Amino acid sequence: MKAATFSSSLMWFSRKTAAFTAAAVFCVIFSLVMLHQYSESLPQITWRPSYASPSQNGLGIDLDTPVCSEARNIVSEDIWAESRRKYQHLRNDKFTLVISTYKRPDSLNATLTLVLSEYIPTLHEVVVVWNEVNTTAPTDFISEHNVRVRFRVSPRNSLNMKLWADPEIRTQGILLSDDDCHYEPSDMGFIFNYWKEHAQDRIVGAFPRSYTIGEDGQYKYSFARGWDRYSMILTGLAFAHISYLDYYSSDDPLMIDIRDMIDEKFNCEDIALNYMVSMLTCKPPIQVVGLIHPINAGGKHGISTKKGHIGKRHSCVDGFANMMGYMPLKNETFYVHRGRQK
Repeated sequence: MKAATFSSSLMWFSRKTAAFTAAAVFCVIFSLVMLHQYSESLPQITWRPSYASPSQNGLGIDLDTPVCSEARNIVSEDIWAESRRKYQHLRNDKFTLVISTYKRPDSLNATLTLVLSEYIPTLHEVVVVWNEVNTTAPTDFISEHNVRVRFRVSPRNSLNMKLWADPEIRTQGILLSDDDCHYEPSDMGFIFNYWKEHAQDRIVGAFPRSYTIGEDGQYKYSFARGWDRYSMILTGLAFAHISYLDYYSSDDPLMIDIRDMIDEKFNCEDIALNYMVSMLTCKPPIQVVGLIHPINAGGKHGISTKKGHIGKRHSCVDGFANMMGYMPLKNETFYVHRGRQK
């Protein structure tokens, strides 16, 4: 009787042990899967420790935040208030990738192929700004990961078209990109989540630039190489809130003059957006890069390869400051690099 009881107890214990082991294995596997799936949102951040990080309140575009005091005499506050209000209903858990292209099919195809090759949970749609107004754009399609790719034909070949607040966009977050620039797909979610949680009121992107004051007293464009500060992020690869695109494209007299200057020079729309955002917020942009360094292929036929490009950039940096009546750009020393610690 005792032997039978012991045998029964042993069998019961063995079954319990097997069940516990199976449950433990399941939990470990489930945890690893979830960790892999959501690793893009982990706070892997580095910074220069001697500088303060930006406020991390996750509020994004606050409807009640007043216009930067330095700019109250030049900002159309009613237009800016409406620009902030009208997009609050758009989804904020995903972003739209907006790629500007002009007669560089190889660059565009390479970027689209890379971006669409992997599943990016936070990517809602890709919008290709087709500036070849005399050439038929490709047909819209759905990628294998169920991402819509929409070709938006511009009414004219203008750099301002990239910064137009497209009414068909369904996300607050916009990743602005040129056809020869991109983050690695595995990094896009991390960078979007950083922007969403900490810096919706700023431009967040890969490539920093700055300005100097020349011997003639005029502001000059600078690449900020080897510096510990920057004040602009190129919109060749940068996140921005759609409210900023709306104000940029608005009937505000200053913005109309700035857009006209950009069309005249066929340059500097990226500089203008940085000026405008800092004018509205009194805040600088933030450089954020992923585990893999972002690509700026610098196409052979890009605007930056044209004669007189840097001269136009110098002229814009000084000209925009004159149009605004002061220098709105703010210097930043903070930056984020995924996967590196202090």
